Amino acid sequence: MDMFRKYAVRDAMIVAAAILAWWTVAGLSAGDGPVADLAGVVAGLLVGASAFVLHEWGHLLAGCSVGGIARPNTHLKSGFLFSFDSERNSLAQFLVMSVGGFAVTGVFIWIAYYVLPTGLLATRVARGAIAFQASLTLFLELPLVGIALVKGATPAEASVKLGSASEPVVRT
Repeated sequence: MDMFRKYAVRDAMIVAAAILAWWTVAGLSAGDGPVADLAGVVAGLLVGASAFVLHEWGHLLAGCSVGGIARPNTHLKSGFLFSFDSERNSLAQFLVMSVGGFAVTGVFIWIAYYVLPTGLLATRVARGAIAFQASLTLFLELPLVGIALVKGATPAEASVKLGSASEPVVRT
């Protein structure tokens, strides 16, 4: 099984766990006490984890949509799915890849503040996790887009160094 499939299975399990936890225990977080606290933290953090992994998939799938070249990460424990080849991809491919992750984060911000019910600890934890992720996107990823636009080229910093990959470069 190639690494992207392994990541897809892993991340589908994270999203499924988040949905299951939300449906089964998030409502308990409206109360007080240790059960409410645990339910809220677990359900909220799983929503936050889902936002993170889907943000990464947003980058990869957007890069795929314009023929970008990516190398899968070989370490399943990592949250980083791939390294976007900064030498072989064009500026336009880099920009589309970047926007894909930003769009997913935007959708999760909307879900957190306009879909999730107020009054639940689970909602507050999910909002906090998503806001934290959005701030990382704003302060770490958006400047790379600015650098790329100023330089007129894909910044080398955009490529996550993953070590030696056991699989060939994937043309996305």
